[in-house]
Amino acid sequence: MNRTLLVGLAALCCLLPATAQAKIESAFGIAIQSCVVNSNGSNQTNGINVVYSNTHPSAATEVDFLVGYHGHHYVMIDRGTFSQNATINHNLTNALVGYAWKGPAPHMCTVQRVMLANGRVLQ
Repeated sequence: MNRTLLVGLAALCCLLPATAQAKIESAFGIAIQSCVVNSNGSNQTNGINVVYSNTHPSAATEVDFLVGYHGHHYVMIDRGTFSQNATINHNLTNALVGYAWKGPAPHMCTVQRVMLANGRVLQ
């Protein structure tokens, strides 16, 4: 009975679709809540939507995200004044625009560099 149940569960696991999880990594005092590849509605990419917050006492003035999507890497840059603990929800379109859209999940989304208002650069 136990062996039959185990074989059945193993077969069920093989039948379920595998979903690739994006490697989303917060770093340098930037906490990423989500990172999604946008579609322009015509089966092409249109940048990313990223939701994050700054945990530094000093405001961030630039946050650079390294995004991996279907074998390519893109640097997405967000500039502004991002206060401590404020939730930032931005669409970034300075890269990853006009490519074949293969779904909303990037393979990787990490913080590459942060510039703070106090002059510090973290990378």
